[in-house]
Amino acid sequence: MKEVARWLIIYGLGLVALGTTGYLSNPKKAKTALYSGGGFGVITICLGILTRRGVSWALPTAFLLVALFSLLLIWRSTVVWKAVAAGERRKTFVGALLALMLLFSIILLPYLFLAWP
Repeated sequence: MKEVARWLIIYGLGLVALGTTGYLSNPKKAKTALYSGGGFGVITICLGILTRRGVSWALPTAFLLVALFSLLLIWRSTVVWKAVAAGERRKTFVGALLALMLLFSIILLPYLFLAWP
């Protein structure tokens, strides 16, 4: 469980970093990047700490939240990349950040599922 907890904490820190990067790229319009990336990141860090302490509901909760966040990222990525394809090149950076968050989430999900007791 300690290894799973460590990956949850690393994932959460990554989300916070990517959300903060998105916000800093455009502070007037990218508050949702900070709220979603930072918010889910902090929650995931907390769940990692609870998993490390042996709280039984923390790992299933983390799995559910990462799965839901992945669905959100799929939706947001689709919207952003469609806008980029339509000529809005300034959204490429946001699309890349969302794609990176999604990649991390997709890598983590099977690992959480297999670690589930």
